[in-house]
Amino acid sequence: MTPLAVGLAGAGPWARTVHAPMLAAGPETRLAAVWSRTEESARSLAAEHEVPAVASFDALLETCDAVAIAVPPDAQAELAVRAAAAGKALLLEKPLALDLAGAERVATAVAAAGVGSVMVLTYRFAPAVRAFLADASGFSATGGRACFLSGAFLGGPFAGSAWRVEHGALLDVGPHILDLVDAALGPIVAMRAHESTDGWIGILADHLDGAVSEISISCRAAITPSRTEVELFGAAGSLSVDGRADGRDVIFATLRADFAAAAASGGPHPCDAARGLHLQRLLTMAAEALAGR
Repeated sequence: MTPLAVGLAGAGPWARTVHAPMLAAGPETRLAAVWSRTEESARSLAAEHEVPAVASFDALLETCDAVAIAVPPDAQAELAVRAAAAGKALLLEKPLALDLAGAERVATAVAAAGVGSVMVLTYRFAPAVRAFLADASGFSATGGRACFLSGAFLGGPFAGSAWRVEHGALLDVGPHILDLVDAALGPIVAMRAHESTDGWIGILADHLDGAVSEISISCRAAITPSRTEVELFGAAGSLSVDGRADGRDVIFATLRADFAAAAASGGPHPCDAARGLHLQRLLTMAAEALAGR
């Protein structure tokens, strides 16, 4: 097959450690060019993979058939709309935008253009998680519990990320765990929530079919290794998954293949922009619950 030519918008830690090497590895994709709002970072990352660094986002669009966006969520919303209008398939980060209005603009633009889209909801591309969700579809659960716990805000490459520091764990990792719980137990329809002074978030969720769940989220948990776990309970027993059981190489190889297929078909994907919009609604619901509204 001819590899999908993907332009990369962004050259920060996540673009450098995930997007660029994943897309460059192929065989389904090739890294076509890199653009960043920080020109020096774009040149450095492009040089690592022996591809051009371009001076503008418009120039990036001219080099590729698809765009991978690895920038903060406020910038992603604007760039994604422009890329979709140019007919480019989109590899999108979570959350889709900083707010619901931005997410709606992205999802509307993707649908109007008829381009394929996939969000980097990392754990959805893990074989263990896919097997768990397949089993969950036939499991009659009355409740569940889940957590996303890490020390990412205590140190490391993401501890100084301005948007993460400002908006916290809910916007950063909330999409991952809310997505898994919502997919496993059915659509979340209501939430109650509270938060500690150090950013530990607890969510009680009601699901469409009557199940309930408890979700814990923190990026200031001094634990090693980090945890992304979901467990369901019902009359038949329990069902659980460790979202981190599979290696990153397996996960990102699956993501790359899925993205190339979605770009070729232009059709829906379980983790497409429409799913991102649904998750943005859940994030908004959770934020309102935390604010006591």
